[in-house]
Amino acid sequence: MKALSAPDTEGRASGTQGADRAAAHITAVFQQAGLRPGGDAGQYLQPFQVATGIRLGTRNSLAVVAPAPRTLALGREFTPLAVSANGAAESNLVFAGYGITAPDLGYDDYAGLDVRDKIVLVLSREPRSQDPASPFRRPEAYHYSERSHKIINARQHGARGILLVEHPAAEKERLPHLGGISQPWGILAAFVTRAVADSLLAPAGKRIADVAAAIDQAMAPRSVAVAGTRLGLEVNLTRERGTAANVVGILPGTAPPLREQAIVVGAHYDHLGRGGEGSLAPDLLGAIHPGADDNASGTAGVMALARAFAAAGGTPRTLVFVAFAGEEMGLLGSAHHVAHPAYPLDRTALMVNLDMVGRLREGKLYVAGVDSGTGLRALVADAARGLPLDLQLQGDPHSPSDHTSFYAARRPVLFLTTGAHADYHRPSDTWDKIDSAGLETVATFAARVIGEVAAAPIAPAYVKIEAPPARGSRASGYGPYLGVIPEFGESAQPGVKINGIRPGSPAEQAGVRAGDVIVKLGSVTVKTLNDLTFALRGQRPGDRVELWLLRDGAQQRVEAVLQSTAPTRSSPPISPAAR
Repeated sequence: MKALSAPDTEGRASGTQGADRAAAHITAVFQQAGLRPGGDAGQYLQPFQVATGIRLGTRNSLAVVAPAPRTLALGREFTPLAVSANGAAESNLVFAGYGITAPDLGYDDYAGLDVRDKIVLVLSREPRSQDPASPFRRPEAYHYSERSHKIINARQHGARGILLVEHPAAEKERLPHLGGISQPWGILAAFVTRAVADSLLAPAGKRIADVAAAIDQAMAPRSVAVAGTRLGLEVNLTRERGTAANVVGILPGTAPPLREQAIVVGAHYDHLGRGGEGSLAPDLLGAIHPGADDNASGTAGVMALARAFAAAGGTPRTLVFVAFAGEEMGLLGSAHHVAHPAYPLDRTALMVNLDMVGRLREGKLYVAGVDSGTGLRALVADAARGLPLDLQLQGDPHSPSDHTSFYAARRPVLFLTTGAHADYHRPSDTWDKIDSAGLETVATFAARVIGEVAAAPIAPAYVKIEAPPARGSRASGYGPYLGVIPEFGESAQPGVKINGIRPGSPAEQAGVRAGDVIVKLGSVTVKTLNDLTFALRGQRPGDRVELWLLRDGAQQRVEAVLQSTAPTRSSPPISPAAR
């Protein structure tokens, strides 16, 4: 684990040399343990393509066309945002306040404003952001301040481009770093300094600080078309790609006919590299995020289990050990493995996933998916006997880690985690904070579970988990409940592909199927998962909405009646940023 989180692995971002070094270390461990290669072409590695970053292309400019022409300095006065579309627009400027449309709060910066084919200027944050009594500070309203709401909302109102500016209350002002692997959101998008914003509003006799104060005082929009101000915005971003790889080793089973079935034991070894997208320490961009707990700990557990089972001569069923890449990008490695399995999925008895298992506190080990296969709940409880563990069992297997890819393929799964902590997705997640004794206990528990299933005469049968009952009110900022399980990560085509449908959900009742691609919900064109989230947040429980789907190359229309957001049941404490 110390080797995986060492400085030379540089945070193990998928598609980087640091991740390649980590993969080489895992490969050596599998090879020394005597596992057979389970990757491509007789090797341990199972490569696949990933997005690795975004850089400026040849043409990126922001210019004032009128009233006083001038060109703004790239990197000093403005910068494109990573989610921007490529293209160019010349149009009039409209100031759209905070860029928020919140019908449930009776607030709309776009009310009575025509921004079609215009460029809008929008403040960060939300009205009265420092007032705990502000309606925007309620948990169900947090999302209105998110950049995704502001950008997609501008696009939905017909704007060609959006310029964001830091709120005057922010102590530090700096242009955001261009990085990450985001897909474009279908609108030109850039960030400008407050000085630039003030100069753009000057023809209307306004300053950013004054209009922000006026909005906050009245809790009412102060949007305005800036007469005479015309801008030209051009964005050209290059999205770079590279190769990541799962590491796969196979320990053949010892007893026919059980050896014809397999148990997959997996953990993702990738992390966030030097921060950026996904980091919870945005001020430390460039600092190595070691990811000792997330998830060098789980990977170390998989390697230890591989060594132990190999040294013991194997088990009746075949064991497939996989260190996944691309998890932090959206479960890409596990999705690729499920599409190209080392062992046939229909003969996979169970998938066990270890993710963040290095911070055992008060003996609490969270085990999700215990109802995803017959007999698993009792087997898991029995495996903890005599160990200093306080098991927190969750029947529902749905959570944002690699086992989800297998459950979507109708395989029983178990997800082991000791939960999130203050160092999650920060440079402070270092190896010296790992509870080595606790990690050994978790590995011992996992070995018992794997050993029991590997030797059982009858494998667990997949169980389709029923959707939990809906709450009576809209109590989440994630919007009403549709009940789809999306495919995470990048996609070659616009839309959100659905990996699975929650039983009894509005999506199932509407006839949505796994494999469908949602391309529109209500009036919102769905290009990315952010669009789908935005569309749902704009609805209420009980609303009947149109869904446009791509199925087998043809477009279909269905209607769904949304429910209140479904609760989770005894969920492990994973940070919302991971969801």
